[in-house]
Amino acid sequence: MIDDAARLIGREWAAFLELLGGSSWDSPTRLAGWTVEDLARHVHWGMTLEADALEIAAGSDDGHVDGHGGAVHGGTSVGERRAAGVDLEGPRDQIVPALRRARARLLAALAAVPTEPGTVLPMPYGDVPLELGLQVFVMEAAVHRSDLAHAVGADGLLAPDAHAAAATVLQAFWPALAAAAVATPPPGTAFLLRGTTVRVEVEYDGAGWGPPSGPPAVVVSGDDDAVLLAGYGRVPMDAAPVRVEGDRALARRLKEFVPGP
Repeated sequence: MIDDAARLIGREWAAFLELLGGSSWDSPTRLAGWTVEDLARHVHWGMTLEADALEIAAGSDDGHVDGHGGAVHGGTSVGERRAAGVDLEGPRDQIVPALRRARARLLAALAAVPTEPGTVLPMPYGDVPLELGLQVFVMEAAVHRSDLAHAVGADGLLAPDAHAAAATVLQAFWPALAAAAVATPPPGTAFLLRGTTVRVEVEYDGAGWGPPSGPPAVVVSGDDDAVLLAGYGRVPMDAAPVRVEGDRALARRLKEFVPGP
């Protein structure tokens, strides 16, 4: 479990760093209002957050981390705080070196985290079982590498071996993501995102999202990559190479109902 996740995470972040070498900091990304620089600084925050969670779980945490991805001693003891990411400030020429250090720290933390049953990661939004947390980390690396690749005109597809993690995370965190929505579909509306090997299905019952109780009002189907990129809002539903069955107006509003990540 750890070895596979570490391999994927390390590979995707290495590819992200390589893509940065051929990009302009001011280039827009497909994330509304974000430039390549904004994305890179966010990625630093995310990698340091993930490393921090793993270090706390391993009992090796010494406090918080500085703006360069390194540990700062004198913080709270293990069990008394939630993981925290580090905002990367400073000039642009510090971004890539800081990202390299954050990646190295994350991989070291992955190698040290305990794998026995019951291990949880103290994420800011609550304790997350290690196995699910690892899938979140794989998804983040794969999706943000895809975001940067798209911004620089490279292949923006998700890595096939990251599809399962991306689908699992979207299914598991759908209710949490929907909590930030400013709109909801009619009660009883179910969505089915059906790829070649992945499947995400949920229903809004008027109070929240949960397992479907009936046939879906919207079915989005296609290859895994197209379905996942549409589900994560990386491409508009009408522009994605997917097939939409049922209520197309509701399909187009999917990210109004489930914004982010």
